[in-house]
Amino acid sequence: MAASARHLARTCPCARGNIPRVRASFTLMPPAVVRFFALACAITWLCQLPLLLLQWGAPIPPAAAMAPLVLGAVGPSAAALVCAWREGGRAGLSGLFSPHRAPAGWGYAPLALCLPAALHLLGLALLALAGGNMPATLLYTPVTPDQRGIAVLGPAGEELGWRGYALRRLLPSQGPVLASVVVGLAWTFWHLPMMCLPGVPWWSWALAPLFITALSVLMTALHIKSRGSLLVAWAAHLGIHLDNVSRAHLSGDGAAPLAVTTIVALVAAAIIARRMRAWKPT
Repeated sequence: MAASARHLARTCPCARGNIPRVRASFTLMPPAVVRFFALACAITWLCQLPLLLLQWGAPIPPAAAMAPLVLGAVGPSAAALVCAWREGGRAGLSGLFSPHRAPAGWGYAPLALCLPAALHLLGLALLALAGGNMPATLLYTPVTPDQRGIAVLGPAGEELGWRGYALRRLLPSQGPVLASVVVGLAWTFWHLPMMCLPGVPWWSWALAPLFITALSVLMTALHIKSRGSLLVAWAAHLGIHLDNVSRAHLSGDGAAPLAVTTIVALVAAAIIARRMRAWKPT
């Protein structure tokens, strides 16, 4: 028995302290990206909190609740500027902007602009083929002044952060698929105050993370193919607001438009994700 124990001690790697290492497939996020996510949410949430409280009955003057909304809408881009400056001062800001000045890849902008509506219309076509009830509204274009304002402000106020800062720093360590999921989940979480407004249906909570994350995967593909063009990211984000299917409940169309669009977006994202594994990140 003693001889067997000595033999085990000599031959077992664990007994000699040589424990085999299993390489993790997931690398921790860069601290700079974590700081960016936290700052983007903090800026936006603090600016949107007065409106949220007002909508739930708090005695807050409407003007005071509306005043900080513009700053809140540009929270991600503002956070990106702060984090880039913290990293390298003027050089950091130059690194944030300079890769997006080259015209390479701008030809993807029309595709990016039409992508959200194409996903929506394809979902409606499948719904019709399945015999489902078609919604009364075909496209959910911005019709009110605030919807038009956010359609213009949203792309510039967000994409410098999501794709221009966070995605570019996640791609080398996480790869395109995991980086897309991380950005998509952070993007969803950033919308939390608006999802807590009165009248937002429960199914929006269930579908929004899936839809936004699927869009994030597709936008990462456009980012890589366009060599990191910020214009392409702006075009895709503008397309989301030009046909904002998350507003379907405001037209009385229920969950069907968002549900079928989410299904189509998930299928498209799954197909693209398989191909992106072999793509070289930009």
